[in-house]
Amino acid sequence: MEKGTLMIPYVSQLLRLKKRSRRSVFITLLVSYICILLFPVVIGGVLYSRVEKAMVEQANRSNLAMLEQLRLSMDSSVKEVDQLSQQIALNPKMDLLLNNDLAEESSYKYIEFISDYLNRYRSFSGRFIEDYYIYFKGSDTILKPGVRTDSRTFYSSYYSYKDMNYESWRKEVLESYHNREYLSTKTLIRDGGLPITASLERQPIQVLTYVQSLIPIRGMSDVKGSLVVLINEKQVKEMIRQIESANRSNIYIIDANQKVLTGTTDQVPLSKQVFGQVQDKPGFFPYKKNGQDLMVSYTSSRQIGWKYISVMPRDLYMQKVNSVKVTAVWLFVLYLAGGLVASYLMAYRNYRPVKQMLKAFVKGRAVAQSHISNEYEYIQESFESVLIEQENLQGMLKQQTPVMRANFLSRLIRGLVDHTEDFSHSLDFMNIQFVSGSFAVILIQVDQAGNFSREHSERQWALTRFVISNICTDLIHEHHAGYCIELDRDRLVILLNFKETRLNEAMPDTEKLVCTLKEVVEHQYKIAITLAVSNVHEGWQRIGSAYVEALAAIEYKMIKGSAIIYFHEINCKDQNYFYPMETEIQLMNYVRSGDAESVGKLLNHLYAVNFTSNPITPGLARCLLFDLASTHLKLINLTRARLGEQVDGQFEAITAILACATAEEMHVQMKQMFLSLTLSLKADRGDHNDQLLQEMTAFIDNHYSDPYMGLNMIAENFSRTPQYVSTFFKKTSGQNITDYIAKCRIHQAKRLISSKDLTIAQIAQKVGYANDLVLIRVFKKVEGITPGKYRDSC
Repeated sequence: MEKGTLMIPYVSQLLRLKKRSRRSVFITLLVSYICILLFPVVIGGVLYSRVEKAMVEQANRSNLAMLEQLRLSMDSSVKEVDQLSQQIALNPKMDLLLNNDLAEESSYKYIEFISDYLNRYRSFSGRFIEDYYIYFKGSDTILKPGVRTDSRTFYSSYYSYKDMNYESWRKEVLESYHNREYLSTKTLIRDGGLPITASLERQPIQVLTYVQSLIPIRGMSDVKGSLVVLINEKQVKEMIRQIESANRSNIYIIDANQKVLTGTTDQVPLSKQVFGQVQDKPGFFPYKKNGQDLMVSYTSSRQIGWKYISVMPRDLYMQKVNSVKVTAVWLFVLYLAGGLVASYLMAYRNYRPVKQMLKAFVKGRAVAQSHISNEYEYIQESFESVLIEQENLQGMLKQQTPVMRANFLSRLIRGLVDHTEDFSHSLDFMNIQFVSGSFAVILIQVDQAGNFSREHSERQWALTRFVISNICTDLIHEHHAGYCIELDRDRLVILLNFKETRLNEAMPDTEKLVCTLKEVVEHQYKIAITLAVSNVHEGWQRIGSAYVEALAAIEYKMIKGSAIIYFHEINCKDQNYFYPMETEIQLMNYVRSGDAESVGKLLNHLYAVNFTSNPITPGLARCLLFDLASTHLKLINLTRARLGEQVDGQFEAITAILACATAEEMHVQMKQMFLSLTLSLKADRGDHNDQLLQEMTAFIDNHYSDPYMGLNMIAENFSRTPQYVSTFFKKTSGQNITDYIAKCRIHQAKRLISSKDLTIAQIAQKVGYANDLVLIRVFKKVEGITPGKYRDSC
């Protein structure tokens, strides 16, 4: 069916191609091969793009790593500046100088501060710090290691900036408020512009200026002075030059206000907008300027708030990628040219069999050659007949759909359906719709339908299944979906499919469904049924497992009878049934002794232990049944000489037990079998006991002289247990067997004592005693006098 359905669109397509030339098939083949040819090219393009992306990311990570190394070096160097600033600003004499800088005695204090502190601080400042000085606003005094002067003299004779006059320097650097602020790189003139000192040490240098405003700890809160630290930019650029030489990129250092402090070039090619994209966390982003593709990588310092930016032309790290790209393009051209030639040859080779096949079709069909202008018209005529046959086949399949659906569902619940890709098409074809992926299986066993229909024909069984199936269908579709499947004459299965909106109520709905079904079927239609319910399973692949659970639950019908049995309630743990060897021996003794009351009590006890207090599994119940049947057969074999024709009847009784449906019925039948055998043995017990007693007494009378004569010897001779012989002899004769042996020996001893020919010791050995002491003791116990006195009285 599915194959025919898939052929219809293909036939329609062929009909639309009626007026195409024969070469259309060849072109289709050629295009198909070209598409296959281009498939590896597409994959290669995707792979190349991923390789390119990986290389770009690797280059960016490398730039970030070098920037991170630069950041660590700069943080370490800037830490020296912070330490110097803290030592000077927190010096206890600094607060005194800031508050008393107008007093006359301050001159000495300034010189003392230079000598005691500034000169000493100079000794441990690193190469990163070029020089430093302190400005006191109140006295217009500047202190540096070895120098005390006013601001104008200091600017003209020591340090001045190339692009800044005295007034601007004093206002912007010395008197403005600065909190650990770094000024951009500027040219520092170290000789104050005087040509008299033109040595290398006095040549202008590029410096970063660190400014920290000084405010007294007590008193006024306005700026009373400033600490200025000059940082040699050469040291900074030596750190930057390592990255610059490694990847030929431009490095920039900006502060938190996006102001460029220093870099590898004097001209900043990046705009403020680019600086605004730089975040606190390390990262990178592409940037385009003047038609050139750039890659901007950045990182930041939490210690001082600086950001380190690397700007690298994209072409630098894409050189290898571009060379690979050129090689790939040439290979693609060669591959495409060779592939096109191969595609044409293959298409032509594969088109030739099509032509030959069409010629063979034309020869084999009674179609006029003039009516076939191309192969598609011939295919049209051929498939028109196929369509007619297809319609007829579909009509036949529609008639068989119910039967096919029932067969499919029957195989599905047994787990015999291959869950392939066509599984959903099979469901659609047979109009089977599952509303979710949650399933459960309910197995229905018809136990008795005689009250519904007196007949037991196939017609009546079909009517019974029809009634149950209709009731199931109505109950299922109240909340969920499902299907009722007939498996056997007296067995049906419900495949229950739960709706997703009521998955939480799946088990309560199932319990309600089976209770209602059992009540309606048994009370209204008088049909006795047993229902076995599986657990809820996810996925239609687990339907077979749910059916296996239902089968396992229905086995407990022999334990629970006609009821609703849930798989999760049955006892699936390993157990052992109670029927020890001692109990079997006890049961056999009761039967052989004819004690019907004890037999009944013992069988009732076995049933209560194994089926009431701790119910066993059906498999173990069958094993117990076989053991009891084996005990019954043992008793029959031991007594068959006296039972004769009763043996055949006992085998028929065992067959009747195997036909029982429940354990209770088996118990009743088994109890009846044992009681029947017990009563049979009891009826024969009278004659048998008299004969056995005579045989025992005769044996004792003939072997009383044997010193080993005793209970064990008699039991061994008559193939009985000593306990049985002792109990039997006392119960039958009314005396203990040892007393009877003693009386028999004393009777013979009295006869020998009367003759007076033998001594007492000789007489003791004659009657089976080991010595005369034993004889004397037993003789006195039985006769009341000793053997000597008895001889004297004779």
